[in-house]
Amino acid sequence: MNDQRESSKVSGIKVALAVVPALLVVSICVALYLGAHADREKSQPYEGEVTVAEMSGYLEKLNEVIGERRLGDQEGQTAFRQLRAMIMGALGPQNLGYQLSQTQSDNANGLLWPTIWVTAGLPEASEVVVVAIPQGGSGTPVAFGFGLAEYLAGLATEAGVRIVFYPPLEEGEFHDWIWARCGRDGETLKGLVRVLGGDPKDPVTVLAGPEGEALLTELRESKLWDDGLALASEAVPVLEMRLVEQGRFSRGEHAARLIQLLPFMKNTVDRLGR
Repeated sequence: MNDQRESSKVSGIKVALAVVPALLVVSICVALYLGAHADREKSQPYEGEVTVAEMSGYLEKLNEVIGERRLGDQEGQTAFRQLRAMIMGALGPQNLGYQLSQTQSDNANGLLWPTIWVTAGLPEASEVVVVAIPQGGSGTPVAFGFGLAEYLAGLATEAGVRIVFYPPLEEGEFHDWIWARCGRDGETLKGLVRVLGGDPKDPVTVLAGPEGEALLTELRESKLWDDGLALASEAVPVLEMRLVEQGRFSRGEHAARLIQLLPFMKNTVDRLGR
């Protein structure tokens, strides 16, 4: 009887030893699956609401901490590099979760200056609306670009929306120049909005040439934005949005006004993407 019990114990140990490696294999497979799934999740932009505190932080760093961006001297060049690091950090996988792309085709003062962009809305779309933002000049358009990237995360749009931060080295026709840097084979430039800084005394202004008159009419009729926005026809080659600068506003008020513009911009790119 004792021999049978001992034999049973030995058999139980053998079974347990046989099961443990199997469980380890299953555990490893589950861990690998979860890890791969987490990586896929991180590669997608995170949905989130843009807050006044976030936008104020962007404005403070861009307009007060990072110095004036200039290509002609070392201090200004350092500011460009700081801005590049901020773009990569704010929009990249560790923050908003976008995959960033860049083209280094522009040379000035013996150095290459990259164009950097992310794609929101429909990332795999073959038709693209470009929102072009200069790296030089005021930090307000760049801060708006950060807010737009966060606002569009997880939202469907009529076309892919490419938010592009470009160096102040454009030449010739702007739509050709910018598309040569951020377009890809098989894609079509469906629409283009150039976001610039404006005068603190002026309202936010959207300008379009004769070809954009129909869009301006649609935007007027949409009534998505009624206060402090001017829609005007002017001899500009592409649709332009000139943002009001801080001026008479506090930084928080300035940030809030930029956030209020985000639905208007989505409405605009949707109309361009049709």
